[in-house]
Amino acid sequence: MEGVWMDKQRDILIERLEQQLKERDQMITEMAKSSPVTGDRIAALEREVKELREDMRGILNELLDQKAIIEEIQHKKSSTPKRYRDVRSAEYIVAENTPEMNPERDEKGEIIVAG
Repeated sequence: MEGVWMDKQRDILIERLEQQLKERDQMITEMAKSSPVTGDRIAALEREVKELREDMRGILNELLDQKAIIEEIQHKKSSTPKRYRDVRSAEYIVAENTPEMNPERDEKGEIIVAG
């Protein structure tokens, strides 16, 4: 009885292995059929990545150029001296504040400056 049981177990194992072998053969056949398409897809993706990389380099170079221009403009603005009014060239009016000139004020001798 043990021999019959062992034969049945062996037959079941052989059937399972044959089924797995068939499934793997089908998978290999499908992979062989789809590999050229997959290869083409990979090549197309590689080309797209290369183009995107070149575009990114161009954009980064443009941004760096613009940054340099902005920094140059800011440097020129900060190095340009601020225009202050030249006090030496302003006109002053000096008036005496004496009781004779201005009877409404007392004798402090104030100076009136107009600019």
